[in-house]
Amino acid sequence: MADKMLENNERARSEAREVYDLARKITAELHAEHHRTAVRFTLEPGEPGIFESKAAGTPYLPHDMPWPLDSKGQGLTLLAQVDCAGLGGLPDFPQCGLLQFFSGLDDLFGAEFDHMTEQKDFRVLYHETVDRSVTAEEVEAKRPPLPEDSEDYSPVFQPCRILLKAPAEQGITEQDPRFNPLFADKWNPLRPDAPVKGTWDVHKLVPDRLRDYDATEQPGWDGPHHQLGGYPFFTQSDPRPGECEDLDVLLFQLDSDMLPREQGGRDLVLWGDCGVGNFFINREALKRRDFSRVAYNWDCC
Repeated sequence: MADKMLENNERARSEAREVYDLARKITAELHAEHHRTAVRFTLEPGEPGIFESKAAGTPYLPHDMPWPLDSKGQGLTLLAQVDCAGLGGLPDFPQCGLLQFFSGLDDLFGAEFDHMTEQKDFRVLYHETVDRSVTAEEVEAKRPPLPEDSEDYSPVFQPCRILLKAPAEQGITEQDPRFNPLFADKWNPLRPDAPVKGTWDVHKLVPDRLRDYDATEQPGWDGPHHQLGGYPFFTQSDPRPGECEDLDVLLFQLDSDMLPREQGGRDLVLWGDCGVGNFFINREALKRRDFSRVAYNWDCC
């Protein structure tokens, strides 16, 4: 009986290897055939100057621009600022100036999930030209004081430098609505004995103990998923179907993040229970540098 169990286990392992070898092959083909350019970045604690890329801290504001306010007249807070000169020619994105994202100080960080494009309690600003005579002290003098009975909610726990990487091609992810139909179109002719509708059906072909849920992940694109451009990451689902379906570009994405354990392991960014924040824009609007209609969403586990 022991020999029979061993034989069955070996057969199960062999079949699982065949399943996942084919899944990896198809996934690699899809990554090669469907890809977008993205600029990823990392976070480093510490606040650079007002003209540099950063998360939280003091933003750049022109001499004649007041501090951005929410729908109640309270000051927004800087979520992130990107020096577009560091984007390395990311297609359709600005190549100069500063792109800024301000969030609200409420417990939803200014998000309005039923009306994601209404910039009442968040703001996206773009400064094509930057006046280097502006000082941090001048900007901070504009910051409205917090009301006594309010709390300062922000997903970013401390100012951080944004360290932009060079543009790189990112293959289509499983969260893209096209991925599973494309996967099935390749899989089913090769395995007519085990047809699937998507990768979730592939895992059902394998016993629980042998399942490899990372088999269809793209190597080198693991979290934190901080980036501009490319394919978005969600802990729940894509919120755009419906009124925001035409917002086809990931303008900016800031993921939950923490320092390595050897550096203290404290949180740098935390969206709810380890979520992620996304901003989306229509490509033609992006080309026009029109940031008046941008969807802002965050979700968590």
